[in-house]
Amino acid sequence: MRNLIAGFIAIVIGLFTVSFAAIMALFIGMATFIAKPFIQRKMAYDNSAASQGAFDESPLNQAAPSHNVIDGECEDITIKRKS
Repeated sequence: MRNLIAGFIAIVIGLFTVSFAAIMALFIGMATFIAKPFIQRKMAYDNSAASQGAFDESPLNQAAPSHNVIDGECEDITIKRKS
């Protein structure tokens, strides 16, 4: 009898947990669909500002040496030995 009651309580708690997770996932999914246009607009604005050179005027970017490296790539700076 004790195992039957414990099993019933475990099933109730499990169903509550699964239903709560499903409801939370629904709300999070709705929030992403609502926020998507705002995030896309902000990213487009940042990309247009970067392409116009608005970020190049900062002192940090002026002090950095210029290299022929595309963002995301790695430039090998090790000294090559002549054999």
